[in-house]
Amino acid sequence: MGIFDSPVATKKQALLNFLMIIFIGAITCFIYVLSVYVGPLHREFGWSKNLLVIAYSLNLFCEIPAYLIGGWAFNKFGIKKFIMFSGVLYGLSVLLGGVIHNVYAYLLLLGIMAGMGYLFVYIASIALINAMFPKKKGTIIGIMYGAQTAGAVALAPVAAWFIKCFGPSVSLVIQGAMFTVLLILATLLITDPSHGDREAFAKIQEEAEAEEHAESLKGKAEDEIPTLRWKAALKSGGIWYFFASICLIQIIGNMITSDGVVLAEDVFGVDTMTSAWLASAFGVGGAAGGIAVGILSDRFGPFIITFWLGIIDGILLVAMAAAGTKSYMVFLVFCVIQGFTYNGMTAINPIMCTDAFDIKDLGVMMSVVGVGYVVSGVIGPQLGLSVSFVPMLIICAAASIIGGFLSIMSRKSLNKYYEKIGGGCSVR
Repeated sequence: MGIFDSPVATKKQALLNFLMIIFIGAITCFIYVLSVYVGPLHREFGWSKNLLVIAYSLNLFCEIPAYLIGGWAFNKFGIKKFIMFSGVLYGLSVLLGGVIHNVYAYLLLLGIMAGMGYLFVYIASIALINAMFPKKKGTIIGIMYGAQTAGAVALAPVAAWFIKCFGPSVSLVIQGAMFTVLLILATLLITDPSHGDREAFAKIQEEAEAEEHAESLKGKAEDEIPTLRWKAALKSGGIWYFFASICLIQIIGNMITSDGVVLAEDVFGVDTMTSAWLASAFGVGGAAGGIAVGILSDRFGPFIITFWLGIIDGILLVAMAAAGTKSYMVFLVFCVIQGFTYNGMTAINPIMCTDAFDIKDLGVMMSVVGVGYVVSGVIGPQLGLSVSFVPMLIICAAASIIGGFLSIMSRKSLNKYYEKIGGGCSVR
């Protein structure tokens, strides 16, 4: 079966849906461009940089409520209406962020409302991929992640150019208007495989998920299938080592995402246009990391690869601290590598869950991962702006190395559990 062969649509409809999913993914990644606005908004309105970067942290806080509300709204209104609403919410939130000149309104609009819109669109895209491309879901989702990264690479310098020409407020209005119009047009071109029948769409999804679950168990003996349920997991050390590992290793990635552009301006003295390329560099590294780390995970195991990512991250952070503030180009290359490790970690976290815990509790385990992202997403941005550059890098280096060792401890604890119950599951 080809990539654009779908059991519920023609090849032409499947191809158009694929293109729209990629396009939507590329223009709904504004969270990764928020750092470009921190310095300009601080200079124009005197708003605290520590306060402005909270918008990024709030986006991460939105994940759990977005999944709860989004699931209900998606089932109630159907795929196209839900995407249309989500796209308008996202675009208008960015637009109004440039109209209302109040820092708390900015945090509400760009941190919460745009974040909810982005996550709603993501939920709908995953559901549409699940229904349209059940045999090629992993490939399509991987391409969608790549599109989001490519969007960040492109949007950061575009935002910087708009800021240079029109100022940050007008830039937000222009980009918000563009996002709103483009997302409406993209939604109109999407084909609903259920033709508006919400019950039919739910049935399509259930069949696809059942087929995927059966496929995931193929080739495994019964005792090799992970059986650790969430209640038992919470009593074991394995999940807590896993949680702490995510929190610690991801601090530096979240700091670069939210503060990297600001640090480029404040520490290395470059202008907004030049510093914006740092966000693009981080995105380029992220695209490569998502693919390469996934391949390495399949070969060596996600927990072992996480250990090495933590160790490598720590060594690079120490090297960057030794280089100090002499070269912006060194910092730029450093951010490419950080994008690689950060997105690589993000890509293999779901694999770590499915390899170690019962598939029935995937939602619960991913919620644990989500909380870990929130913790590192709060600590990282504030650490980057509150602590001097070199000491901050040393703190992050220590956190990454400790996080790497905690991943190995988690693996050891989980394997000890399966040995104790006489199971054949082996966590790598």
